Amino acid sequence: MGKEVEGCDIVVAVAGQPNVGKSTLFNVLTGQSVRVSNWAGTTVEKKTGMRVHRGRRICFVDLPGIYGLSALSIDEKVARSYLLSGEAHAVLVLVDSTAPERTIYLALQVLELVPRAVVALTKSDLAHSMGIHIHVDKLESKLGVPVIATSAIQGTGIDEMLDALIDVAEGRRGRGTTLRIEYDGLEPYIAEIEKLVSGIPELGRYPSRWLALRLLEGDPELEEVVRRTGRGEVLEKIRGLREEARRALGRSPEEVAASSRYRFADELLRDVVVRVEVRAGPSVIDRVFEKPIVGPLAAAATIFSVFLVAFIVNTGFPLNVIADLAGAPEVAEALESYSLSGLLGMLFDWLAEGVRAWLGPGSPALASLLADGVIGGVGAVLSFLPLIMIVAAFMAAVEDSGLGPRIAMALHGFFSRFGLSGKSAYPMFISLGCNVPGVLGSRVAIDTAERMEVVLSVPFVPCQARLVVALFAVSAFLADPGSRAAALTTVYVVGLLVFLLSSLFLRRVVFRVSEPPELLIEVPPLHSPNLKVVWWITWDTTKHFLRKAGIVIFGLSIVSWALLSYGPTGPVEDVAHSYAAILGAALAPVLTPLFGLSPDSAWKVGFALINGFVAKEGLVSAIAIMAGVSEESAFAALGLNTAQGLALLLFLMLYVPCLATLAMIYQETRSWKWTLFSIAYMLFVATVVSEIAYLALLPFT
Repeated sequence: MGKEVEGCDIVVAVAGQPNVGKSTLFNVLTGQSVRVSNWAGTTVEKKTGMRVHRGRRICFVDLPGIYGLSALSIDEKVARSYLLSGEAHAVLVLVDSTAPERTIYLALQVLELVPRAVVALTKSDLAHSMGIHIHVDKLESKLGVPVIATSAIQGTGIDEMLDALIDVAEGRRGRGTTLRIEYDGLEPYIAEIEKLVSGIPELGRYPSRWLALRLLEGDPELEEVVRRTGRGEVLEKIRGLREEARRALGRSPEEVAASSRYRFADELLRDVVVRVEVRAGPSVIDRVFEKPIVGPLAAAATIFSVFLVAFIVNTGFPLNVIADLAGAPEVAEALESYSLSGLLGMLFDWLAEGVRAWLGPGSPALASLLADGVIGGVGAVLSFLPLIMIVAAFMAAVEDSGLGPRIAMALHGFFSRFGLSGKSAYPMFISLGCNVPGVLGSRVAIDTAERMEVVLSVPFVPCQARLVVALFAVSAFLADPGSRAAALTTVYVVGLLVFLLSSLFLRRVVFRVSEPPELLIEVPPLHSPNLKVVWWITWDTTKHFLRKAGIVIFGLSIVSWALLSYGPTGPVEDVAHSYAAILGAALAPVLTPLFGLSPDSAWKVGFALINGFVAKEGLVSAIAIMAGVSEESAFAALGLNTAQGLALLLFLMLYVPCLATLAMIYQETRSWKWTLFSIAYMLFVATVVSEIAYLALLPFT
């Protein structure tokens, strides 16, 4: 291993054709830590840089810009020799998103040589502005290695790419074998040469199929390697096979191999690249979004409208709340019951009741596990599915049409004051309906600090489930409608303000970044969204949610079921004797002095907090169960005064996010440390804000 990479945990070779953005990306990855020398025995410049990511020291070795690995030039010889040396733990090969058909060729050659690779699609922002869309997940599935869309200028995709390189280098992702391309007419000759070279120990360092193909093509450098082994007769047989192939196919093996590789590239990209016709030039929409006051208002209204339609279709919210407040509870119930989420809930309730009826009489414990634990856990995961898909589809349409960049630019001035970019408006507004897609929306962030700000702060935004809790609470603690409306408004204002101030605090204090994210964005011409592209993004987002967060949500649902169903004496009929109730009681000494709660009220609130972790709607039902009253009377049964009640409401709005949101935080950070930090951080903020509110309201009670 060269001196330049001594002390590195992971060594990455960076390969790419000229003009694919390799130099820009290399500089972004390594910053100022670049060492320049020459490759041994050549005058070709060698650049090596280092970056620390997730505790690993990653060294990047910048290979010369090349079009292929035929070793016809000194640059190609240097690059191929290094890839064959085995010094690199992974290869980062770049493909230009604006010209994928031309630049994928080198990536295919690299994958035929080494399996441990990551493909970076560079200039993804520019490709979008040109109407070029690449289905990243599908390309990744076809190639068998991680494929990451990146923009070195905007800094997008960098963290995902570094994560993928670590996973590939450490064997968690990627191919186990090299890529196999079928070469028309050459396969019998390749197989024969593989047999000829398999018995030569000195050639064991080369992938056998790749070596056979290159020898069939007449690679002079590899022919010399065979000659030095003293197996001249093998070399003569290979030359004979090459001539035989030339006569049989009417073309040289090099031509046949190149045309087969290009055909493979065309077939590979046919289903993963979509081009949309775009027309340049300013529009009425551009003129609106560029205005200093009207622009931000129009941008906010656009996102809010998208969020509104998505949640009306999925849950009936906020029409159900409006109907209920208007004195039409039957309409509100119908809107909830016959929404997508409501229908799914009815399906899982029906399944759970069926299991209970079937197994309950003979095996009550098993029936409870299957009905409440397994089916309840699957239901908890799938209940988010329509919401994730609808929000993803709407946001994909907004982004693909060209509205997304315009919205981000219009809102950037306001959000930059809080250490965020205009892109953070997406997750903030979406979180008004549900924090789960809000956390998922952190992927729009410009830099790592902003993404973590959004992940850790967006759960403070009051979601639909918390609105239900707030409605019950203000009805119990406030008498007149005007006061209730003011209290609800205050809850939302406080939640959004805490989100913004928390983001600023995290950026400045925790991540120690003084400047807000710099919004460098390519604004594409406006065009109708392509349905194929919208479906790609929608399904990929949903698939990632099911694969990552779904597993965590399901597991935690089983744990929650066990805590509610069992106690020290075994299965319990009354949840007051469950482990969850015991944990709630353990919280009572902490809660009692917080708002001057009585011990009897404190343990019920503690139990409600445990339930609220599973789902925020469970807060009200938990208090009702413990107090032995209806949900409408739950908060009133706690016997709290107005100051205590409203302070408790703020605490319930801001404390630990629900189980599903916590699962998303883990998925996006890939760190239990940050997930546990989010719990402690939210508890601390909720305690401080609610205690300030309690002390401020106490004199007026």
